Amino acid sequence: MAPRFTIRPAGPADAETLAKVGAETFRQTFAHLYDPKDLATFLAKSHSPGAYRQLFEDGGAAWLAETEAGEAAGYAVAGPCTLPVDDMPDSAGELGRLYVDEPHQGHGLGIDMLEIALSWLEERYDQLYLSVFSENLGAQKLYARYGFRKIKEYDYMVGDHADHEFLYQRF
Repeated sequence: MAPRFTIRPAGPADAETLAKVGAETFRQTFAHLYDPKDLATFLAKSHSPGAYRQLFEDGGAAWLAETEAGEAAGYAVAGPCTLPVDDMPDSAGELGRLYVDEPHQGHGLGIDMLEIALSWLEERYDQLYLSVFSENLGAQKLYARYGFRKIKEYDYMVGDHADHEFLYQRF
């Protein structure tokens, strides 16, 4: 029997959980790429409870995927676009993050969260953007299936390390 998950809107009270699952899933996916100091600097800045509280204060949204036991299995974040878009439209939204904890991958949870986040974004913004690591081919294929195309390349800083990123726009 396939595992069952619940996806629910998260709020400021979930900031600690978002920080924990955010840091853990980022480590699972990318830790091998970075010097430990760069990784620690990035996680302290980008995956702190305060960073998630700020997301909500800035008009963003998040969703938590949970197992039947109530354990975090993944999350998604969306909100106003903060990416380096040339000639940023007035109504630009961003899929900021979408991660599934490794033990829970392969059950469609990422797609379910993506569709929820995109629906939320479509209700609020005319143009949708996201950023994806240049070597994350699986994510690039997924986003292409949902109408996103690469429009720009740029460097995204993780501590003092520059990641080569692709900026995608939905068409």
